[in-house]
Amino acid sequence: MNKSRGLRKRLPAGVVDASFASLATFAVGLAAINLLPDAERGVYELFFTAFLLGTVLPRNLIFTPAEVDAVGFPVESRLPLIRRTLTLGMGPAVGSAASALLAAAVAAPLSTSDVIVPFTVTATVAGFLSPLQDHVRKMLHIGIRSWLAAAISIAQFVVAITAILVMMGLDVPVPWIPFGALSIANLVSLTFGWVVTREVHQHAPGEETIRFKGLIKRGRWLVVHAAGPSVAGFLAATIITRLASPEALGFAGAARVVAQPITVFASGLTAVLAPRIVEAAMKRDRALARHTNTVYLVAIAVAGVAYLAVAGWSWMLNPMTWIVPSAYEISGLVALTIVANIATAGIFLQVNDLLGAKRETTLAKVSWAVSPVLLIGAATAGVTDAFARAIGRLGEATIRFFVQLRVIKPQYEDPRNQEPSTSP
Repeated sequence: MNKSRGLRKRLPAGVVDASFASLATFAVGLAAINLLPDAERGVYELFFTAFLLGTVLPRNLIFTPAEVDAVGFPVESRLPLIRRTLTLGMGPAVGSAASALLAAAVAAPLSTSDVIVPFTVTATVAGFLSPLQDHVRKMLHIGIRSWLAAAISIAQFVVAITAILVMMGLDVPVPWIPFGALSIANLVSLTFGWVVTREVHQHAPGEETIRFKGLIKRGRWLVVHAAGPSVAGFLAATIITRLASPEALGFAGAARVVAQPITVFASGLTAVLAPRIVEAAMKRDRALARHTNTVYLVAIAVAGVAYLAVAGWSWMLNPMTWIVPSAYEISGLVALTIVANIATAGIFLQVNDLLGAKRETTLAKVSWAVSPVLLIGAATAGVTDAFARAIGRLGEATIRFFVQLRVIKPQYEDPRNQEPSTSP
């Protein structure tokens, strides 16, 4: 009963945390969509997909396995682990920032250096800082300090808005603004989290058991797992610009921004429920797993249908029609993108379930087996134009949900399904 009450208290904090973290990204995306011309919006979307691709390395090689390991520590010893895990993840975070160079190479024929150079520089900085800040917030949830994680996200959002307004007031060229504001917001909020969390400056008993070699032994499979959809996402964006146009990708990006609240809500629920599902998988606790999944999927379904009814089409009670008007220039694009995001949200908690069971190799296999569905959707861009990415994402997420559901079920019945070869 006490655990249930604690969960009810922390769920709102998780949603607030994810909401404001995403609102910061939403704000910079909004600045890009409303300030850039159609073709340059497509270039921004290329850099944004490359930015997401870059965060795969530190987040999955080091931070995610470290977060899973932290759940096995006593609650009071979890937060002090941040000092060690951030140190271990710094090198991969530097390497991840290079993904902006890949976007620059692809975008070079589509735009000029006045656009490419600012995007490259600022996306590089944002690519380094973003996974560090995300990790601190996740560790706060794991350490039962969810409201402090929410405070960090609120600070990130406030700083992002302020940075955008200040740069606009100073007539800074628009290509410097989106990722520039995101970089400043991540730096300030990361510093804020480090200062106000006294526990990170303490020694954690047993922290020496979290070692680089042990993390990368499991993390390498997580990188493979996450790289599948991330690489596919970047390739899909590239294919759409070639088969349709940068403008088509720009409209798809505008629809992505409108549909983002679904993934925001799902991320907030996942932040709080992930430790429970990891614990359930570790203990083979079918009842806990079923209850946690039910709470999650029902909440996603209710929120998704409600948001689709409000924001799916252009009508007088939809505020998004004047916040992101370009998203509604192509009828039905936002609605399809929202449906695709609902399907994508369905797989979030499943990933943590498999992580708790130490089934990283299974995740990697499923990811690479299903990710090509997104490319198939993108390959229709010559006919479906801006709809191509949403079509691919909907197909990919739907197939992956049912494949992972089938894979997860036996792990609560037969302990031999664990994959000890990937354990540290």
